Amino acid sequence: MKSPWLVAFTVTLISMMELLDVTIVNVAIPSLMGAYGASVDEISWVSTGYIVANVVILPTSGWLSAWFGRRAYYLASSALFVLASLGCALSTELWQMVLCRIIQGLAGGGLLGISQAIIYDVFPKEKVSTGLALYGVGVMMGPTLGPSVGGYLIDTFSWHWIFLINLPIGAIAILLAWLCVDDSVNERRPQRIDYFGFVLLAVGVGSVQILLERGEHWDWLESGRGLLCLALSVIGLLGFCYWERRVANPIVNLALFANRDFLLGSICAFCVGFGLYSTLFMVPLLLQTLLEQSAYQSGLVIFPGALASAVSTLVIGKLSQDNRIDERAFICLGILVYGYAMYLHTQFTLQSTPDTLYWPLIIRGLGLGMIFVPLTNLAMRQLPAELISVGSGVLNLMRQLGGSVGIAIAATLLTRFSWRSYRQLSEHVDEHSLLASGWDRAALEPWRLSTELLDPQQATALLAFIEARAQAQMLGFSMLFALLGSVMLLGVPMVLLMRKAPSQPVKESATCPDDPREPA
Repeated sequence: MKSPWLVAFTVTLISMMELLDVTIVNVAIPSLMGAYGASVDEISWVSTGYIVANVVILPTSGWLSAWFGRRAYYLASSALFVLASLGCALSTELWQMVLCRIIQGLAGGGLLGISQAIIYDVFPKEKVSTGLALYGVGVMMGPTLGPSVGGYLIDTFSWHWIFLINLPIGAIAILLAWLCVDDSVNERRPQRIDYFGFVLLAVGVGSVQILLERGEHWDWLESGRGLLCLALSVIGLLGFCYWERRVANPIVNLALFANRDFLLGSICAFCVGFGLYSTLFMVPLLLQTLLEQSAYQSGLVIFPGALASAVSTLVIGKLSQDNRIDERAFICLGILVYGYAMYLHTQFTLQSTPDTLYWPLIIRGLGLGMIFVPLTNLAMRQLPAELISVGSGVLNLMRQLGGSVGIAIAATLLTRFSWRSYRQLSEHVDEHSLLASGWDRAALEPWRLSTELLDPQQATALLAFIEARAQAQMLGFSMLFALLGSVMLLGVPMVLLMRKAPSQPVKESATCPDDPREPA
């Protein structure tokens, strides 16, 4: 009999590789711009294409797994992801790179969508929490390691290696998947393909993601493209919901959301993605823009927090096996710990060093690690076996969308908060406050030549402007961290509305417990 632990390690390795590619390309943007002679607007589609393809395929991964067979679909997606990675490294034109990244996103979304379902199939119910904990380590650490791994590979070799690194990892993962991933006995092949449902879903979710990725650049709804994306997303998603409730073989069974625990768990997963990805976006930005750290150095600062998250996930996964402990308590505690970490983040200043950031980031990692396993358990526990794959894909989709919303909001509000703070500070900055803060010309190498060419009064005014701008940016970061902690705290009442896990495994049924309809 195949070891469940080997299966869990396999899907964790593959999922970690997929999630690594969400963030690893961000540090290569300057190198890619030089290689292809592309503008920032053009090169951004290397990242946007991947993420859009990812979220489009995630909710359909359960249906695709049932149609093709889980083993065949998982192996094909793994091979396609590795081949697309090779295509990215060998691309000589920008359109080739974007195309390969879209293929990567489609293949990777399929892998991520059914990995949790595989763990639910191979582990006995009383040990599934431990399997999910191992998988959660990959989910938490994958996107966190992206900037540091990418920075190291680019500094040591070239940008091509952020894609070539997937080849040896992918080869090992494919071999392991071939040895230990089987078809699911709980999945039934659909009778026909829901083409129209897939088109509506792709248009709706894809438009939402494009708007979130490009909205700040387009000035959101002030532009025609922003309004078009909003209109397409509303039409696509409303049409999808209407169609799926009436078609005989839906590509996503909306009966999932009739289950109260799954609905609330999906909302909480959105909040977790919001907190995880927005901080992964803001902390490296803070380190690189205000504390003068490279991408690789900022990754090293973040790494202890990722380890803390991994340890926390494993410990909580082990504790979750004992149903005598209410899993809702773990989630609420994790949210409170995350909120405290965000409070510590608001205390960062321009005089902070990377050493002072370690503990707040470690506490943040501990908090997020407390949430993943119990939240997944509570959301998925009541689902019948045949809906586990679909539920896994939707839960991952909600986490990814939460991350996209979090990054979009963070990018927009950082600019607005910083500008508002600068207008307030600039009214109070004078020569005395400038000198008292410890700024001098020698400390500002990029501006040194400019200040030496000016008279003392002009140089002082320039330095005052620089300090006010930096202080305003730091205040903007502080306000954003406070906002993130507040948003995450909103998840506490939703968690408390979820039902406590039963002391005995729930007997599987053909329908969702809260679903009044019979299956189609």
